[in-house]
Amino acid sequence: MYKTLILFGILIFFWSCAGNKPKPDWSASQYYHYAKKLYDDENYYDAANEFTVVVLRYMGSPVADSAQYYLGKSQFKMKEYLIAASEFEKLINTMGRSPLVPDAEFMLGESYYKLSPRAALDQSYTLKAIRAYQTFIEDNPTHPLKEKAEKRIAELRDKLAKKKWLSADIYRKMHKYRAALIYYDEVLEKYYDSSWADDAMLGKIETYMEMERYDDARKEIDKFKAQFPFSDLKKQVDKLDKDLSKKG
Repeated sequence: MYKTLILFGILIFFWSCAGNKPKPDWSASQYYHYAKKLYDDENYYDAANEFTVVVLRYMGSPVADSAQYYLGKSQFKMKEYLIAASEFEKLINTMGRSPLVPDAEFMLGESYYKLSPRAALDQSYTLKAIRAYQTFIEDNPTHPLKEKAEKRIAELRDKLAKKKWLSADIYRKMHKYRAALIYYDEVLEKYYDSSWADDAMLGKIETYMEMERYDDARKEIDKFKAQFPFSDLKKQVDKLDKDLSKKG
């Protein structure tokens, strides 16, 4: 009796598995829900393959845009961010009337955000992420994800500011002061709202001091005190102010 129950259980298992496999006569909706079940079960590789089938076989069906969106999401979940970005762009560019376009625009930004490297490296993907988030906000000003997109932009802009500051700092250490000042000014002009703005102004003060351009250093010290009264760098600026005073 026990062996019979085990055999019956095994047969039921294989029957259920076979029953869940795609059939040639499935509708677009049936195939989509099969792929979505794989996605919900976190089987992203197989889900991506099946969503691809839906997109190609049932192009123009009511579920084609959903399949395209979750194809991008499946790639994103597998950390294939460049492929994911390409899939979200397909939805945006070829299915412009889909209600999923706003979500795809946000996920396009998220894909490039994940590809954005540390500040010292090339920031092409950072710029792409910012553009994607900005487009998302412009197109969807009341979307619930707007605030998150704005925070992402601020974070990425901070990274761009840091890259400029790092370049300035390298040039200053190499005693290439003109180049250093150009990069410090870029931070202050383009990324004045970043956390690196006070660092850039301190860098300018130190650069002018090293160049013995004390009048310019004094002007920057006064600017710093007016613009960043609560900066963590204020003590360093105060010390430079005292050093400058000793020089008359």
